[in-house]
Amino acid sequence: MKLEEMLAKMAVTRPPIRISKDTTAMVLIDMQVLAAPSHVVAGAVASGISEEDAWEAIRDYEDRFNSAIANAKKLLCACREKGIVPIHIRVQSYSGGARDTGRLHKKLNFFCPPGSEWSAWLPDVAPLPGEIELVKTCSGAVVGTKIDRILRNMGITELFAVGFYTDQCVETTVRDLADCGYDVALVTDATATETSKRKANTIENIVNVYCSGESTEDILKKIRSL
Repeated sequence: MKLEEMLAKMAVTRPPIRISKDTTAMVLIDMQVLAAPSHVVAGAVASGISEEDAWEAIRDYEDRFNSAIANAKKLLCACREKGIVPIHIRVQSYSGGARDTGRLHKKLNFFCPPGSEWSAWLPDVAPLPGEIELVKTCSGAVVGTKIDRILRNMGITELFAVGFYTDQCVETTVRDLADCGYDVALVTDATATETSKRKANTIENIVNVYCSGESTEDILKKIRSL
């Protein structure tokens, strides 16, 4: 027997999360222009790659990016209709000069000051007035914001997460929320990263360990039944 076969037999499946108006929140991670294909293209052009070649290379991600936004929008609309709390999180510095950017992001030459093009919310999933907006200067929302305290103040115990990138900020946030004791679902078709391989690796790594893996339709059915 191969090790992978043995581990598959030993694996424990995490049950789907339950959905409640009072104890469930939707967490939208980095749903901002920063994650858009145009940002990837801009980085490619800055590296000396032609814009035409960059757009050709990014087509697959563009399709998956648009699909993830469409699914997240469905979930967000359903949450608003049923009174489930959405929490919007984005990467952004607090100072105009971005001096407070996290050390890791500084090493990567990654800066996102307030009011910059890349910090703007994606229009289809932008927060409405009165919805919770959190800013982080690092990858994970638990380390980078007061989300844990906010969730505990509201009595939230279950979360479902969407957003970008699956293998970076989303994965870090899901792992940390699970370690804080929350029941978490990763909505697998409402998240994306640049390559399908990287997304598949994340799903293999965290689903049934740190979270359940559920589809947009799985979650929508539970919300609509409230």
